[in-house]
Amino acid sequence: MSSLSVPAAAAGASATRQARLGPDTARAIPFGRLCRVELRKQLDTRAGAWLLGIIALVNVGLIALLLFTAEPAGLTWSELTSAATLGQMFLLPLIGIMAATSEWSQRTALTTFALEPRRIRVNLAKVVAAASLGLAVMVVALAAGAVSNIVGVVWRDGDGSWTMDWPVLTGMILALLLLVAQGVAFGLAFLSTPVAIVAYLLLPTVWSVLTLFVDSLREPAEWLDINLTLLPLMAGEMTTSGWAQLAVSIAVWVGLPLAFGLWRTARRDIS
Repeated sequence: MSSLSVPAAAAGASATRQARLGPDTARAIPFGRLCRVELRKQLDTRAGAWLLGIIALVNVGLIALLLFTAEPAGLTWSELTSAATLGQMFLLPLIGIMAATSEWSQRTALTTFALEPRRIRVNLAKVVAAASLGLAVMVVALAAGAVSNIVGVVWRDGDGSWTMDWPVLTGMILALLLLVAQGVAFGLAFLSTPVAIVAYLLLPTVWSVLTLFVDSLREPAEWLDINLTLLPLMAGEMTTSGWAQLAVSIAVWVGLPLAFGLWRTARRDIS
């Protein structure tokens, strides 16, 4: 056998394998690359950068408020970290909404889906990218809480305890991921940034208010009000029934709009 026969045979086998798999599979974009692209979209836009800046300012303000007003015994790493996470709990899901609606509001859907025609795959990458951003922000909050703890010891003679309430922290991280996923789900369901933001902020709030005034809704609210079911999770006080109630509310407020959004974007015409 000549020295050229082995490379030629290998090249032939590779061509045969690519032909068997098909051109789409051979040129498939790795899912990790899709996630990195979607994460960069969330960080590179002016709206995303401004929103992250506002989250940082809110968290700094909450930490400063705690440092000024709390008793020295309450100045611990755990308490300061909890204060540093409140801003992102409310605002970070809005970045998930903008990430989900960006293809349609900025008219980049034609380019995006020409490069990756499998739209559900792109949308799932948006969910993963938004969750990754949420985890990164939580790491920053932990670091900010640690620095603030040192400041509290030096400035206010604070407790300075480095004991972390891990059930509370874990619950807050999981709650943030669920809220971010809800933001992406609402963005995919409505495909309009202002409409999705209003719906995300208004619909759960209206439901919570109704349960306060309508007695017959209070028992269903224990299963369907995401604002209620997230409270024991963030407090680190989950029970078996609490997990069941959380699962039902997440299925309603995250699962249903996400499924509808994936279905809608997979079938929507691009103009």
